[in-house]
Amino acid sequence: MKKQKKETSERVLDAAEVLFAQRGYEGTTTRRIASAAGISIQTLHYHGGSKLDLYSQVLQRSIVPLTKMINRHIEDMMTGDLSDDEVLKKSLEIIMDELLEVLHQNPNLPLLFFRQWLERDPKLRQVEWEQLVPFLRKWIQQAEKKVDRKRLQGIDLPLAFISLSFIYWGLFSNPVFIGKFLGLNPESPEYLERLKSHTKEVTSRILARKSGFQSSGRKG
Repeated sequence: MKKQKKETSERVLDAAEVLFAQRGYEGTTTRRIASAAGISIQTLHYHGGSKLDLYSQVLQRSIVPLTKMINRHIEDMMTGDLSDDEVLKKSLEIIMDELLEVLHQNPNLPLLFFRQWLERDPKLRQVEWEQLVPFLRKWIQQAEKKVDRKRLQGIDLPLAFISLSFIYWGLFSNPVFIGKFLGLNPESPEYLERLKSHTKEVTSRILARKSGFQSSGRKG
């Protein structure tokens, strides 16, 4: 019975995730979610609660694992010598490799990110404030302590984090268009590798100071 209940709950969240990603919060109804999950509206409310409850659960399911994954890599990165360009470069590449793999394998996540960014109702941002923002602030504080101050001169770290997020998630928000534009199959290894290479280069340039951190890892 518990297994069946869990399977139904997962089916509800899977359907809700797709619809919230495609239509946003306002464009999605619980009846549409129930229909997509193949259950009655009463069963949906029993397993998932209200539309706001479902939205929060979908965000929890997407934000929390990604945040924990990035945090694990950043904690490892902070144990290294970040004054060494090569160490910093390799540490960032490890984070980006796994993050971009996840975004490529889970096409709803980039869409949820951009849909969520447009939401202005504080209730719809609660999961971010509780789960994501504390980590972001911790990462910024850690970077300010560990990374050479000369490198950070002129870099607004909070906005740098937001800017990079838009780049990472944005590159996976419309694979059909981007793949056609690049002349590559968005499901191919070549497509993902090209996005990874570009993302690493852009990240290195954003975090570079004059004659400092370059994609080759040279010291300034």
